[in-house]
Amino acid sequence: MDESRGKGSGTETPDDPETSRFGRAKDYASEKYSAASDAMKNQYNRVRERVEDVDFGEITDQVRSYVRSNPGKALLISIGVGFLVGLLLRRSDEDKD
Repeated sequence: MDESRGKGSGTETPDDPETSRFGRAKDYASEKYSAASDAMKNQYNRVRERVEDVDFGEITDQVRSYVRSNPGKALLISIGVGFLVGLLLRRSDEDKD
């Protein structure tokens, strides 16, 4: 038997099927990582631009106007939101010591 091409001998050739398979897998993973990274960077930049374009002063004025014209609805909405936040932040009985 010729053990010069055996695993762990350090003399693996580029034609070795396992070496080329792992090389292809590495290249594939690298390409997918690069594509995902670029997509995330692009999405981040788009979201950042949209947030920068928002005029929070105008939104505040719209909310004030709505609350002044519909105080009952605004009160019920705020009570509902407060209730939901309270449910989410409430400790369960299992967390008590």
